[in-house]
Amino acid sequence: MGAVEEFETYLDLEGKSPNTVRMYSYYVRRYLEGGGDLSARSALRFLANLRKRGYSNKSLNLVVQALRAYFRFEGHDDEAERLKPPKVPRGLPKALTKEEVRSLISVIPPTRKRDRLIVLLLYGAGLRVSELCNLKKSDVDFERSTLLVRGGKGAKDRVVPVSRSLLEEIRSYLKSRDDMSEYLLVEERRSSKDSISTKTVWYLLKRYGKRAGLKVTPHMLRHSFATHMLENGVDIRAIQELLGHSNLSTTQIYTKVTVEHLRKAQEKAKLIEGLMG
Repeated sequence: MGAVEEFETYLDLEGKSPNTVRMYSYYVRRYLEGGGDLSARSALRFLANLRKRGYSNKSLNLVVQALRAYFRFEGHDDEAERLKPPKVPRGLPKALTKEEVRSLISVIPPTRKRDRLIVLLLYGAGLRVSELCNLKKSDVDFERSTLLVRGGKGAKDRVVPVSRSLLEEIRSYLKSRDDMSEYLLVEERRSSKDSISTKTVWYLLKRYGKRAGLKVTPHMLRHSFATHMLENGVDIRAIQELLGHSNLSTTQIYTKVTVEHLRKAQEKAKLIEGLMG
């Protein structure tokens, strides 16, 4: 087993998501193939070259995280600490309005039960796309009205309550299936009925979003779930648990989204301006 393969195993055991393992190993492989060694100075030269090629701070940040993880894996913690990620301005996550979510659902034909359920689960349960694709039939508890969401970020399982209406959507979709797959959502065009891929989910949302005149991604639906929950008065710590965030500060960005939403509503109303008119 080569160094990169061992590094991938290390990341997997650390609980990193499959996408993180893939991206980290990709950049580490490029670094090593370019003659990089286990020093921060060598890594800085690699990063400088990427910047010249047009890499943004956000992309460079990912490369730094990958190299720092690799240095730690090799036992060079001091070099990892010397490698500082560039500052990335943190923008507010984009969320759909409730009307836009309704519009998105309305363009999905009633016969496309799976596609409708994808949108309802991403928005109604706040799932990450990887969590959605990994759901199994056995993860749905119809008696307790919950989903067991396995191996989110940090490989932590969590239980997410779902509404009765969403459970009925799940039940209706499963009744329309005649395969023996263990997965809740499957690839319909494959005879083996594998679990649906993240690529398929992205494609479907892009297609239906275009029909509705919207730009939609899986994460936007998750953002919309969190934002609308907060707007409806749900406690932020409850939202933290539902989203599977280990750190409250990650969830608190949604308070900024809500304040911005309220500010725009206030500016539109022009209450004080009306008084001063």
